[in-house]
Amino acid sequence: MEANLALANLLQVQRAQLIGQHIGNFIAPQDHAHFIRHLTWLRDNNKNGACAHCTISLVTSQQTQIKVRMKSTIQTDNIIHGRISLLEHASHPQCLADLAKSHAELQKEISGRELIEEQSRQHQEKLAHVARLNTMGEMAAGLAHEINQPLTAISSYVRSCLRLLEGDEKKRAQVPGILEQACNQAQRAANIIRHLRDFVSKSASHRETTELGNVIQLAISMMRTEFHTNNITLNVETLANMPLITADAIQIEQVVLNLLRNASEAMSDPQNNCHTRHLDIVLDQPSATHVRVSVSDTGPGIPLDNMKKIPTPFFSTKANGMGLGLAISRTIVEDHGGKLTHKTNPEGGATFMFTLAIDGKTIIHH
Repeated sequence: MEANLALANLLQVQRAQLIGQHIGNFIAPQDHAHFIRHLTWLRDNNKNGACAHCTISLVTSQQTQIKVRMKSTIQTDNIIHGRISLLEHASHPQCLADLAKSHAELQKEISGRELIEEQSRQHQEKLAHVARLNTMGEMAAGLAHEINQPLTAISSYVRSCLRLLEGDEKKRAQVPGILEQACNQAQRAANIIRHLRDFVSKSASHRETTELGNVIQLAISMMRTEFHTNNITLNVETLANMPLITADAIQIEQVVLNLLRNASEAMSDPQNNCHTRHLDIVLDQPSATHVRVSVSDTGPGIPLDNMKKIPTPFFSTKANGMGLGLAISRTIVEDHGGKLTHKTNPEGGATFMFTLAIDGKTIIHH
């Protein structure tokens, strides 16, 4: 499926000539049985990261046999990754020279790939930041209401204290308790503002041990006013003993917030014929390595023509939509070793699900 330039130079062929070929075509006939036993061991010990070594001879395009040591690992996607190291340097000086040259070329190629990947990552972070700013702009009214609640409460508590201070000793004795409630509301407002600042800030991805349930609750708190305005009933189910995950909490919250807003807007659409508006969020663990978040609504569902278009960049069913929300969400999820999927529910509405690797590591799907 893939081969680097070093192997192509070692076998004295073009790299493109290796792609699509069976590895057995480049193994000396006397080592075929040995190599099959090598693969059989990998198959019988089919665990992620299972590793095996063997010594075989490879055949170059000039029919020269070169002895190498192969280290093979099998991944969860059942793809075998092989690393080959040359054993007979002295007897093949030309191979050694070619190998040194190929290593230099390979290093240049890797550096180029790393540069492109870094540029892509930075571009993705900028897009994610723009999407977060756009989200905050669209939610400004609801967030203003969210912040206004503790501020109104503080004002009310302070006025009460002023009135009580003008009364007798019994009334003045109530002041410390009311001031404490005012302090609690001030802290609540400060927490909301701090969280908004963190959410819209432009910063590099930072991963740490995170409780997924807390991330979900933060996203819900930012949507609570909108849910109330649109008469949406929310239900959250969490599997007991959910593991902690390694993740960028802000990015995962961005994914959840995007799905919640999409569900809310779908159920509030005039074309939605469903009289009840229910939003179900389920957190569970489908495997030993991944956790999963499912968001189900009772909206109109996803038209068949849009099923494949929805996750693509710049496609939006909203009049003023950017078409980046789900595309960025998918990138974030895949960068956390997971996958974002969607479906139309048999009873109506849609469900969006995403998984996350518990260890936060990206798994490459071939």
